[in-house]
Amino acid sequence: DFEQQSAATPTYFMAPDGIFSPLTYFSKFFDNLIADQTNLYSCQLIGGSINTNISEIKAFIGIKLFMGVVKMPTMEDYRASDTIYDKIADVMPIKRFKCLSRMLHFQNNLVPESREDRLVKIRPVIDQMRKKCSQIESENQFSIDEMMAPYKGRKAGSLRQYLPAKHKKLGFKIFVRAGVSGFVYDFFVYTGKPTIDGATQIPLKELGLGDNVVLHLCKTIRNPPDCVVYFDNFFTSLSLLTYLKDSMGLRSLGTIRKNRLMGCKLEDDRELLKRGRGSFDYRVDNDAQLAIVKWADSKTVTLVSTCASVMPVGEVKHFSKKKGRQISVPCPQIVAEYNHHMGDVDLADIRIALYRTPAKSHRWYLCIFWQLIDIAVNNAWLLYWHDAKAIGPVKLKKLKAFSLDVAKGLIYPEKQKRSRPSLGNESDAPDGNSHYPILSVKGRCRTQTSIMCEKCNVRLCIGTGQNTRNCFRSFHLR
Repeated sequence: DFEQQSAATPTYFMAPDGIFSPLTYFSKFFDNLIADQTNLYSCQLIGGSINTNISEIKAFIGIKLFMGVVKMPTMEDYRASDTIYDKIADVMPIKRFKCLSRMLHFQNNLVPESREDRLVKIRPVIDQMRKKCSQIESENQFSIDEMMAPYKGRKAGSLRQYLPAKHKKLGFKIFVRAGVSGFVYDFFVYTGKPTIDGATQIPLKELGLGDNVVLHLCKTIRNPPDCVVYFDNFFTSLSLLTYLKDSMGLRSLGTIRKNRLMGCKLEDDRELLKRGRGSFDYRVDNDAQLAIVKWADSKTVTLVSTCASVMPVGEVKHFSKKKGRQISVPCPQIVAEYNHHMGDVDLADIRIALYRTPAKSHRWYLCIFWQLIDIAVNNAWLLYWHDAKAIGPVKLKKLKAFSLDVAKGLIYPEKQKRSRPSLGNESDAPDGNSHYPILSVKGRCRTQTSIMCEKCNVRLCIGTGQNTRNCFRSFHLR
């Protein structure tokens, strides 16, 4: 239950008279820096600019968000007579949509590429998103884990990873630090062992890849002494927990592999299992304030922590095959703490997977871009949720409705401020005189059009054939 998981989390941004629009929350994480680079890339690729702008790029992203909720096999299906979806079909012609899909770009190709940065083509967007996420007032409990951005193509080379434990097993591995609510506070895309996000690893020989991932993601925690971080056995070592506590004042808890216990002797697995489910053995180093606990359930698990130990021992309900029913199993505090907090990244991953933005492309880095857009929607929805709950009993939007509202806001930004559609500025209200249509550079009204009102300086389309829409007439008769 999301409400139970986020009950202790703080209130974030709030307008004096209530909550913001979904588009405003989304804009806290995504600023459009794409139009200029897209025009530049088209000049480099085909010898001429496609003349896109910020509004059109936003509309393009809005269409993709719609496609994440309303799924069809191909883009053509959204316009086919039998399956037409007006909220997409009326925004821009399919030829223009495919042109933007082909030309979407984030970094000047003429800038010398850094051999050490394999993500140079998407780096501006990654850096921007990380900065935006780190500026949000954070919770005090985090988990660190892997997130997968699905990608089946082969053009990314060794950047594509295989994670058998994930539902989507092939793709780009993203290491994430998330809060209890599933809010993503920091992340980086894994590019290989030699480097971590283009940064030099922490110079401690005894720390491995997993340790350095944790240290890299914890550098952006604002007030470490008040926080606790959780991670699984891929990341955990005794040296890491000691380093976090001594160097940063950061408490931590994680499961640990047997070969990383540095000679600490605990009861044998077989003997512990013979004593029955709920049995445990532990060792405590009072000087280092470190506790190691081995607990037996259906299997044994070993945990290490600088913030929790055995006491108090509680109980958990687990199913017993022998008895055919739920039974109470003794559970040390360290196990309960880990189970309660370790699923934060998975919670964000589940939400993103529900309405994942389609990302099929020959250019592998676009897959990462659309993953970041989905992370922005997830974070924006959580900010909205907390603000809405803080002002009292209101009807809260579900994630799907929120995503659709973000899409509508990107496509029709004028509707965010007024209750009825508007195709021009308030100051451009028609006065009934000298409003003549002229031909101009093609741009967007409801569809692409070259018709513009000479006086109002607003593009207004006039339908032809079976399309009877006449925005020019509607605008001037309002």
